[in-house]
Amino acid sequence: MSSAVSRIRAAVGDPAGQPDGTWSVSDLTAAVGETIQRAFPGEVWVRGEIIGYSVAASGHIYFNLIEPGSGNDRRGARMRVALFKGRQRLVNRDLAAAGGLTLDDGIEVRIRAEVEYYAGSGQVQLIMSGVDPHFTLGVLAADRERILAELAESGLLRRNAGAPLPLVPLRVGLVTADGSAAHADFVHELATSGYAFEVLLCDARVQGVTAEADLVAALRTLGQAEVDVIAVVRGGGDRTDLLAFDLASVAKAIALCPLPVFCGIGHEIDTSVADQVAHTAAKTPTACGAALVAHVAAFDERLARTRREVDRLGRTRAAAAAARLATARSVLGLLTERRLARPRAWLGEARLRLGHHTQRHCRTAAGKLAGARRSLQRSPTHVQRGTVSLRALRPRLERASARRLGAAKAQLRSASALVSAVAPERTLARGFSITRAADGSIVREMPATGDTISTETQHAVFASIVHDSGAADVPADERADEPAGNRSDDRKDH
Repeated sequence: MSSAVSRIRAAVGDPAGQPDGTWSVSDLTAAVGETIQRAFPGEVWVRGEIIGYSVAASGHIYFNLIEPGSGNDRRGARMRVALFKGRQRLVNRDLAAAGGLTLDDGIEVRIRAEVEYYAGSGQVQLIMSGVDPHFTLGVLAADRERILAELAESGLLRRNAGAPLPLVPLRVGLVTADGSAAHADFVHELATSGYAFEVLLCDARVQGVTAEADLVAALRTLGQAEVDVIAVVRGGGDRTDLLAFDLASVAKAIALCPLPVFCGIGHEIDTSVADQVAHTAAKTPTACGAALVAHVAAFDERLARTRREVDRLGRTRAAAAAARLATARSVLGLLTERRLARPRAWLGEARLRLGHHTQRHCRTAAGKLAGARRSLQRSPTHVQRGTVSLRALRPRLERASARRLGAAKAQLRSASALVSAVAPERTLARGFSITRAADGSIVREMPATGDTISTETQHAVFASIVHDSGAADVPADERADEPAGNRSDDRKDH
């Protein structure tokens, strides 16, 4: 017989009235129950990880405690726990005082309970009466620090922060529970911004047993989709409701995502591991949407400022060019008037001389004609002679008048050609230039060293600074061979 049975027999003795040592089921369960009660006369503290958390219709809470880290391994050690409805108020009060903890699957806890053998199911269970919330908080904090340290050591902690964020991220991949308040708040913030946001929702549980797998799968799916940025949002809740966002697998999925990830996890005080590994973290889903809107609005404002600056520069440059054009037009008009003044005078003088010669020849011819007429009047013979002579002279007179008129026209054409030849444009076109002092006057003497002068050619006007004002001695015979435009009398015209 085993030692355990021996201890039970020593505690409760042999079953009464059974000489062969056979136990009845009721006697054995009663003996086991009494033995356990004697071995654990008071409450004990037990720590483990919660699995199979459920709330019965009666309001009682049932779950199993397993060794932390063993997951759902049903072959490992486990203990059934019952938290009756009457004791839940004290437990919930302690959890709330610690910062809003709740009991749920995956939470590591340290509970106070009575060890009881329940004959109805034939198993030992714990009747829970209290909880140590600080133990759970410490475990959560330690796990979070460990995960953050591992991410930092592997270079993943700030990897997603280096993902390039488009200038206008209007295509948004959203990871959250479809129909949740977080979903509605985030979409409303984008819809009321006035910008053409497009949201591609990937429905995922953000709390509970399936939250980890859903979040990782959603991030991987949207990472391959045609979106500009991914937003992971969840509304507020107890601290343990947000445990999925402290998991290493979710954090690595965010860090390795090829697109920038924005997080809007709805708790104001603490920051999750997902917040610290994401590209940008906001406190709430609404704030997450506002961050995206602000990024687009900043680009819109930069675009508006650039447009205004381009318009201002264009107007300034156009006004400056118009002013320079008006100045050039004024200077060109003045120079043209100066260049045409002397040719116009020559043309006027030629016109006067031509008129004077024409009138003189016409008067001479008229006098001769009058004398001939008088001679003809004095004598019929003279008249006949005069008529004959007049008839003979008429062709000569017509030819002489034609020759004089042709000569006058030729002289006029010559004067016009001369005026055209000495026009400033022709002079500049032949390679000559005009040199002016700083005040606009024509340079007729050698300028002083350091003076600023401007030189006008056919196609350009450029400024120069005189570095050497010494006049070069040019022999007279060489000056005689200079082009007419460079001689001293022509330089005076310039």
